[in-house]
Amino acid sequence: MKITLGQYLPIRSPVHSLDPRVKFFLMALGIGAVFQIDQRIALGCFALICLIITLIAKIPIARLFSGLVPFIWLFFFTAILHVFMTPGDPIPWIPHATMQGLHGGIRVGLQLVFAIWISTLMTLTTSPLDMVWAMEWFLKPLAYLKVPVDEIALLVMLAIRFVPILFEETDRIIKAQKARGVDLESGGLIKRVRSLVPVVVPLLYGVFRRADDLAIALTLRGYTPGLKRSRMKTRKAGAADIGALIVTSAIFVTFIWL
Repeated sequence: MKITLGQYLPIRSPVHSLDPRVKFFLMALGIGAVFQIDQRIALGCFALICLIITLIAKIPIARLFSGLVPFIWLFFFTAILHVFMTPGDPIPWIPHATMQGLHGGIRVGLQLVFAIWISTLMTLTTSPLDMVWAMEWFLKPLAYLKVPVDEIALLVMLAIRFVPILFEETDRIIKAQKARGVDLESGGLIKRVRSLVPVVVPLLYGVFRRADDLAIALTLRGYTPGLKRSRMKTRKAGAADIGALIVTSAIFVTFIWL
């Protein structure tokens, strides 16, 4: 199972070279804008914008969409909930389903696809250190309230980075158990739940082992909670960053007003 959310793809592109603070702001604005879209034409235009940004970032389309496959269950489950829980005109061949719910489910499913698409573009084009720095910069006002901004930014970045690792680890364990003859698919619900024990136990062991290795690595690199850390390279927003911020923000705000 391949997942691209949380991975960084080092490529020389205009999107990669943008200031991480600009990309972080545009990601939040884009996610907010996509959930305000109700019209199908607007959703199609938003998909075109995401595709153009992906091409500018030189991200392989096949790799990007392969990372969306693990989230299909989320899109499908959300759409099904809308189909059966939204009041409206009933669908003759589906009991308790409505046409309004069907349209709403498709819309919300597409909105989730675009939200994860934008988030994936952010992680693929921004290094982990730059992401931490951008989050620290936006959360800096909370430091005056004694909020541990640096630690929060680091935890968020590590959580995002662990998402693809956990998916890959789960897929590796499932394949290993199937190779050993463990049946994970047949039988009733109770049998399937019991068959997950050979998967969950080594997965938890692997998670705790990776967490311990990460703690040791941070300690060896001199990480101390609460201690102000300096950066070898400082970044300043340039003309390209300001231009991308203005143009992309105008596009997203237009979608919000539609």
